[in-house]
Amino acid sequence: IVPRIVTQVPAVSSHSLRIYVCNVPDISEWDLQNFFRDRISSSVILDPSNPSTSSWRKQYVENDPIISVYINRERRFAFLEFKTMEITTACLSLDGLDIMGRGKVKVKRPNDYNAALAPVVNAETAVKLDTSKLGIVSPTVPDGPNKIFSGGLPYHLTEGQVLELLGAFGTVTAFNLVNKDAAAMTSTGY
Repeated sequence: IVPRIVTQVPAVSSHSLRIYVCNVPDISEWDLQNFFRDRISSSVILDPSNPSTSSWRKQYVENDPIISVYINRERRFAFLEFKTMEITTACLSLDGLDIMGRGKVKVKRPNDYNAALAPVVNAETAVKLDTSKLGIVSPTVPDGPNKIFSGGLPYHLTEGQVLELLGAFGTVTAFNLVNKDAAAMTSTGY
């Protein structure tokens, strides 16, 4: 008798299917879910040359990809749980999204997320969101040939005013105006 080896594939942990959203304005769970669902469906990139695209349309545009929403109103944060790891990962690009004109939110993985336990998302078949359709300018500026440093700016200029000035030279895809601290009314000038 040959013993049979059973290999169990670990289920995707609910921690892997969540995003953490901070600076959430006073909004209901239902409104936040509808807002994110609408932004996902309007920005998902449907590539006709990719065979996964037809399933994306059904999964992320026609159906609601969000399983649940939890909001902590006192501390102004929320957790959104999604159906798949692919859409959860894609939603990380929504960092800097303005919620109904009430302020930009920070979107990231929860503290209990463990990348070693999470399934690997295939970059070729992964869901991609066109955040430029949503007016998102990423607050994270990756190093590269298109990154520039602008210094000597007047301290009183707001983020919007500096973005307007820089926009005269081309499309700004990522931007970070450094403040002394989160509560500071003025910037450091770079």
